[in-house]
Amino acid sequence: MINEQVRRILVIRFSSMGDIILTTPLIRLITKTFPLARIDFCTKERFAYLLRSNPQIHKVIKAKNDLDYPALKDLRQLIKMSNYNMIIDLQNNIKSLYLRAVQDAKTEVFNKHSFKKFLLVKMKLNLLKNEKPVTERYKQTIQKYASKQDLEEKLLPELFTDAASERSIENMLRELGLDSGTKLICIPAVSAHFTKTYPAEYYAEVINNFPESEAAFFLTGRGMDSKNIQIIKSLTKAKKVYDLCDKLEIEDLISLIKRCSMAICGDTGPMHIAEAFNIPVVMMAGSSVKEFGFYPQNEKAVVLENNSLSCRPCSHFGRAKCPKGHFKCMREIAPEMVIKEANRSLN
Repeated sequence: MINEQVRRILVIRFSSMGDIILTTPLIRLITKTFPLARIDFCTKERFAYLLRSNPQIHKVIKAKNDLDYPALKDLRQLIKMSNYNMIIDLQNNIKSLYLRAVQDAKTEVFNKHSFKKFLLVKMKLNLLKNEKPVTERYKQTIQKYASKQDLEEKLLPELFTDAASERSIENMLRELGLDSGTKLICIPAVSAHFTKTYPAEYYAEVINNFPESEAAFFLTGRGMDSKNIQIIKSLTKAKKVYDLCDKLEIEDLISLIKRCSMAICGDTGPMHIAEAFNIPVVMMAGSSVKEFGFYPQNEKAVVLENNSLSCRPCSHFGRAKCPKGHFKCMREIAPEMVIKEANRSLN
């Protein structure tokens, strides 16, 4: 009965790309658990595109990207006027607390396990080894309302493309002379942090020795990512290596990855785009570890990692440089290992 009384639900997750994509199994669970409810989603402006085509979401409330106090105050008033029955706070920080603190609504808050992550990074005390992936932990925020069967159903993230971006990518592939028989490989060459980024010269070696000789490679990124992409381009012999840095809107990137045969990358947002379309992924983990919950969950994904290092993980988010100076977490994942797994996935 209580589920039928919930008619307006707000989900809050400000950032980042991967985190927001990973909320989509929860969105599907909400629609099943509260069939009469309208679902709104509050996120930062630059990530709104990830959700705007989702048919299960009624409205995307765009928070300002810098989200200073005046903007936060206006946003809280807007939320208060919307009369939500339930607020699901997946961000769980001081800003999301401010937004939900004065609302007359049931509130469910995501447990980020911040202290356990601290212990794992700083003390190497692992209290997270039995924790579920983040997609499943997001779903647990409404476990007291959902059926056991629905909670236990494994759901992959999902994304939706729009017709304009589909046409844009179709035209690009046609202009490049790439037909439907060409294996398209997406390489998001740079992650948000250095310790999650595979070395540029290693990417070049993977491309130069790729098992599918006629494959086409798309190097994607933004802004300063161009430096690494140019290094890869300069070291590759293959003709079909395309620099798409700053040349794609995110909607177009989603449509491109949907068309690809594989994604090869570090721990980065586009990796979760590939996961959402159940595309084979070869991920080099670097400073990331599975206990943080962000490894790809699709059956076609392979994660390569160096489990022999006592210094790993050195951070939950990632670092601008290796604190030990050797960067063995990435440098000891040899290109031959990536090529081997790529070949296995393609065949």
